[in-house]
Amino acid sequence: MNLTLKQRLFYFFPTLFCFCLPFGSLVLSGLVVLWTVTSFFNIDKVQFRKGLKDKNLWWSFAFFFLTIISASFSSNKTEAAFSIEIKMSFLVFPYLFFCFKWPIQIIKRCLVSFVSGCFFACLVLIVRAAYYAFNGHAEYFFYTQFSVFIHASYFAMYLILAIALVILLYPEWFKMQKNVGYTSYFFVISFIVTIFLCSSKLGLISFFISAPLILLYKFRAFLNIKKVSVVIVALIVLGIVAYEVFPSAFDRLSSLTTVSSTQLDKTSSESTTVRILIWEQSLQLIKDNFWFGTGVGDANDALYNTYAANGLTGALSHNFNAHNQYFQTFIGLGIIGFLILVVLTLGYLIKGLAKKQFLLFLFSLLIVLNFLVESMLQTSAGVLFFVFFFCLFNLTTQEELIHEV
Repeated sequence: MNLTLKQRLFYFFPTLFCFCLPFGSLVLSGLVVLWTVTSFFNIDKVQFRKGLKDKNLWWSFAFFFLTIISASFSSNKTEAAFSIEIKMSFLVFPYLFFCFKWPIQIIKRCLVSFVSGCFFACLVLIVRAAYYAFNGHAEYFFYTQFSVFIHASYFAMYLILAIALVILLYPEWFKMQKNVGYTSYFFVISFIVTIFLCSSKLGLISFFISAPLILLYKFRAFLNIKKVSVVIVALIVLGIVAYEVFPSAFDRLSSLTTVSSTQLDKTSSESTTVRILIWEQSLQLIKDNFWFGTGVGDANDALYNTYAANGLTGALSHNFNAHNQYFQTFIGLGIIGFLILVVLTLGYLIKGLAKKQFLLFLFSLLIVLNFLVESMLQTSAGVLFFVFFFCLFNLTTQEELIHEV
């Protein structure tokens, strides 16, 4: 693959971006800026015009432009400006992906870089936690004190995608390099261990949903009742072993069974309880602002006002957002913004299933699961991951990733 210097720079920055993404560093914004600047020296008019006709690009653009319109009518201009800034990925990434040529080798390089970044992030976190544990602070192996780069739920989501990439693609990409194949097994084990150390309820639920799907898809050509039974038994055994090794992680899951919707403590800030309380108030705000929303800049202020009016002191003291991206978007943008977001998530989940594009399907599934309990697009770790891989998995097919030289 012969590339000019300006092309090499253009493809270098997304590769570095993928490696840095699991570290949640502020350097990510700088990399996107540099990547965008190099794009101006690589524009091909034919490809650019073709990219501007891509429907994936326009769904993303529609969400961004609606955010700008909504922000202009918001009273809280500071929050409105932040909403535009955090959603810039919906404008920049589709332009960078769909308006330029992407050799399949570069896409593979980005995915390998992402997996490598995930591994090194896991390594740093485990070594850091071991250092603190050696000095009498074992709590650094648990939840937020362990996952310091990004939110534990988001990091677990990153690692599940990395597991899928290693299991589904690495055997084909590196079948002539046995050392890489053996190393990839260690990667998967490291990712699974780290998911349990993150101890995110959503991360664990997502893992136990995704793991069977990944294995069943991987071995779909060899499946029969006996082999499916073996997979199920193996996952059950894994769950039992994990319960014995990581009891703290499963203790967090137990809170899901103890919450009663009729006896909720409005002063609580416990994650499950407070979400139920917040969602009740979110639904009321949606009813009151169904068509056009409150404005993206005023969405959180509207939530805080309802917390204060209804005695949700736990949620108010922490200034919690809606903790559901669909609710958050509906509150801020109204029905149109909500429907666009549904298309970008559930629509592509269905597309991945219908077109038998498993990676697109799995990615969309992870996004939907996280959107249900997190306002993911209110943070850079969430929006960068979502829009980058949304564009990437709609740029190429799984067959191209596996078979193209």
